[in-house]
Amino acid sequence: MTTSAPWLQELDQRECADLLRTGSVGRVVLTDRALPVALPVNYAVDGDSVVFRTASPGTLSAATGGSVVAFEVDELDLESREGWSVLVTGVMREITSVSELLRVEQLRLESWGAAGPSARFVRVPFALLTGRSLRAQAV
Repeated sequence: MTTSAPWLQELDQRECADLLRTGSVGRVVLTDRALPVALPVNYAVDGDSVVFRTASPGTLSAATGGSVVAFEVDELDLESREGWSVLVTGVMREITSVSELLRVEQLRLESWGAAGPSARFVRVPFALLTGRSLRAQAV
């Protein structure tokens, strides 16, 4: 008789970056008034960083001045109990240079909730990039 048991494997940085590029919605994790907050955002990968929009004013806008944040993306299949999770840790900053803004515009980043004239682009470079995959394993 064969059954499945979960098998957890750490991913290398290349695997993490490849998986990160397959997603479109992630969660930014930061602190707001000394409490943890996880906020969903649409994102794109630009080189070795994650880029997304935020509306002004708001929790994310307040954190664009050099806050250390985590950015998490995952994909899970509840039926098979398989999936993966990637975590980026880095310093979030607003994109203000014209050349960077033009580059980000080319990404065609679709934003569900942070559009309009008050929206700002932010970048989180991959200071730390880690991930894990969970696979079923025959026992």
